[in-house]
Amino acid sequence: MSRDCDEALANLYLYLDSELDQVSIHKVKTHLEECRGCDAPFDFEKRLRQVVRERLNEDLPEAFVMRLRAVLALEITGP
Repeated sequence: MSRDCDEALANLYLYLDSELDQVSIHKVKTHLEECRGCDAPFDFEKRLRQVVRERLNEDLPEAFVMRLRAVLALEITGP
């Protein structure tokens, strides 16, 4: 595996989550299009995310959402 492969796979989740800058997106995308060694892990992760998203498409109880928001607010602002 090359250095480019290591870099592309290290950025795979950020790429799938659209959390990279445009230059990095282009680098990862180009590498995945050209490298047969990296396309399988990418395809697997992309499909896994699709399946999880499809299977977990249910509404959460409002009480849970409110507790989660309270915890996140404490994390952001501190105790």
